Amino acid sequence: MKKRYGALVLILPLGGQSSLAVAGETYQYGDLEVTPSLTAGAASINVRGAQFGQGQPNTGATRLDWQEFFLKPGVNLGYQVNEDLRWIAGLSAVGAATRGDGDPVGLTHSGDQRLHLEESFVGAQVGDWRLTVGRQNYLVGSGFIVQDGRADLGRDGAYWLAPRTAFDRAGVLGWGHDAWKAQGFTLGVADSFGGDYRLNGGNLDYDTGYGVLGALAFGVSANTRNAVPRDGMRVYNLRWLNATPAGLPDLALSGEYAWQRGSGNGLTYDANAWYAQAQYQFKDLPLQPQLTYRYAHFSGDPNPSDTRLSGWDPLTKGYTDWGTWLIGDVVGNYLLFNSNENVHSLHLKTRLNESWAVGALHHAFSLDQKNFQGRPVSDRRFADETTLYLEWTPTPSLYAAVAYNWVQAKQAAREVLGDERFSALESYVTYKF
Repeated sequence: MKKRYGALVLILPLGGQSSLAVAGETYQYGDLEVTPSLTAGAASINVRGAQFGQGQPNTGATRLDWQEFFLKPGVNLGYQVNEDLRWIAGLSAVGAATRGDGDPVGLTHSGDQRLHLEESFVGAQVGDWRLTVGRQNYLVGSGFIVQDGRADLGRDGAYWLAPRTAFDRAGVLGWGHDAWKAQGFTLGVADSFGGDYRLNGGNLDYDTGYGVLGALAFGVSANTRNAVPRDGMRVYNLRWLNATPAGLPDLALSGEYAWQRGSGNGLTYDANAWYAQAQYQFKDLPLQPQLTYRYAHFSGDPNPSDTRLSGWDPLTKGYTDWGTWLIGDVVGNYLLFNSNENVHSLHLKTRLNESWAVGALHHAFSLDQKNFQGRPVSDRRFADETTLYLEWTPTPSLYAAVAYNWVQAKQAAREVLGDERFSALESYVTYKF
């Protein structure tokens, strides 16, 4: 589950004086604007039947209980030089930790913890143009391909909460005018799983009034020692998000198509991913429930041992809502990672009042190719995951949720893992000051 931030009170000394500042609010000191922030989060996860009974690597444990914590202080600065020029800067850090048994895949363990610089950027805004350089966040569309610059693995701790998202050694040049927005970017990614790599490219969005059309293209340069080969990959993406057909204001349609091509180090890339989604708000029914259906495809590799890589590489996919783009809190976190899978998803959500909301999701997973991480299977049906969740937002600063997820193994999962029911009870809270 990607984080939902909440927040504390920060004492910020300025000009030799101490001012009591509340994070999230902006304070004016002449031409200088200061926006402090402080976010705290905690989660407790209880898993049963880990990996369908195969258990956690190294320990073999199928019952796992662990806790995660993070604290993120930060500040954004803005200095208005004149009506055309504004200097901007941002600085934040994340301290995170894992305690207890650790997750089912063993990506973080008890004692994994790190205090790490998150954002650290400077920039300028001149008219319709904005340039930022340094560690920073960057999102394209719904986070289908580009959003999360760090995987929160190993010593970072807090894999499930995932509080770190900034890209390293990054630069973004943006332009926006009326319905048009465009960016050129270079984004560095460094994690202990995929290795170091860089995305260099551009993005264009146009708001038609009936949805946002977008196009993305970038190349990948990677260290040849990377655990995941990516050097020489080229990625292209076309999308239409939140399209509202004329006469149907309660219906929103979204879809994207993406493909990976190119070659490097004796390998060729030939993968694709796409989805189509329909969302409808039943405004005439009590509580006005919202129903979403989506079909998502991420190509698999029929021959993982050759030099043609056909399995979709999820790169820096992010989290923007339940099931997007972490598809299934259990399957998406610990089994399938937006590659070699086809997924039918249903999501029903309604608000009970201003503070409470409930929802239910169901994902039906199938493998695109008949192998699981290179191990052959006789059937494509992998698993079904169902989630029930309750959200509580009594104030704009506080977010809390509890979710129960259970997964039933199908034929493919039974052949390579097991047949136990894989479940997770998750509770977490974030507070933003």
